[in-house]
Amino acid sequence: MTTKNEPLNSIQARIEELQNTIAEKEDQIRSRALHLSESIKAELEPMQIVKKYPFQAAGVTFLTGLVLTRALRGPKRTPSSEQPDCYPVQPQRNSALYTIGLDVLRSAKDLGFSYLQKYIDGKLK
Repeated sequence: MTTKNEPLNSIQARIEELQNTIAEKEDQIRSRALHLSESIKAELEPMQIVKKYPFQAAGVTFLTGLVLTRALRGPKRTPSSEQPDCYPVQPQRNSALYTIGLDVLRSAKDLGFSYLQKYIDGKLK
């Protein structure tokens, strides 16, 4: 014969079993998420991207430099009717922002070319 506590004990055992299963699944999810985040960090590391795609990285660096230069210079100004044609409008090149932009452009260019040179040297060896 069964007692009144047997169904209660089986329910309690089932609850404990489910809690253990949930804890195991939680640990598995945490380890997978950690592995995934480490994998993404390694994949998106700038040096790895440049090593994988050197020509695209050089192209992006070059285009970024062009866009920065255009943005820092400002739009082209057309001489107005009030100004004589012999005195074209010159952009101000003495500003600090213009100087910083040129330094960033030169640094990006040097960085891109050094990565490209390392890549080519590695392929030739």
